Amino acid sequence: MFSLAGKVAFITGGTAGIGLAAARRLIKAGASVAIVGRRAEGERIAAEIGARFYRADVTAEETVVAALDAARRELGPIDVLFNNAGIENTGPTIEESGAEEFQRLMDVDLKAPYVVLHHAASRMRDGGSIIISSSVAGFAQLPGYSQYSAAKAALVSLAKTAALELAPRGIRVNAICPSSVWSEMLPPDHPEVGLVKILCPQARVCEPEEVAALVHFLAADDCRYLSGAAIPIDGALLAGYGYPLLSKLMS
Repeated sequence: MFSLAGKVAFITGGTAGIGLAAARRLIKAGASVAIVGRRAEGERIAAEIGARFYRADVTAEETVVAALDAARRELGPIDVLFNNAGIENTGPTIEESGAEEFQRLMDVDLKAPYVVLHHAASRMRDGGSIIISSSVAGFAQLPGYSQYSAAKAALVSLAKTAALELAPRGIRVNAICPSSVWSEMLPPDHPEVGLVKILCPQARVCEPEEVAALVHFLAADDCRYLSGAAIPIDGALLAGYGYPLLSKLMS
């Protein structure tokens, strides 16, 4: 059940955080995994977990194409695409942050996933699975999250459209929408950590391995009728007001 034996997975942003946790999980499930990133230590990271590393910058289209072609040549047609690379810039308000910063974030968090999806789809086997990393920020907004939220909301729309377009090939496309996840972008001293402990009903930050479990679920053929969804993994954050927030408000 949920075996990925014989599958080839291609993961952008695969050298750290959610991407690395997903790579480990998919390898344990039997997949051959290609991780893509910019880190010089990518080869070492990949060797430690039994993956292949392809150095690429998702904002440089030619490097994405080269990585996809190398992975297909060396591992075979892609069955699972985890379109995961991204950055965050939470903090500046719309008034404080101009068009240049907006464009920088859109280039990485929206244009790059589009480019990866565009080139990967033609290199995938029919019946495969595409998982796109969005965020609960695409559904629930906070001050200072305007650019990030806009990009993540657009990724949900992109996933839904791709699910319609690729359905004739049996390729399913889903967006995952985590809340705050421990990573290099969210160290323990980040202001968001304290906010999560108040707003999230579970009063904690998500672990990368918990998101990786959802990626595994969506990658498996067992889930071949699940497509076009945007799935929150947020400790019930979007469900409503939990006890931590109510206690804070009532104290």
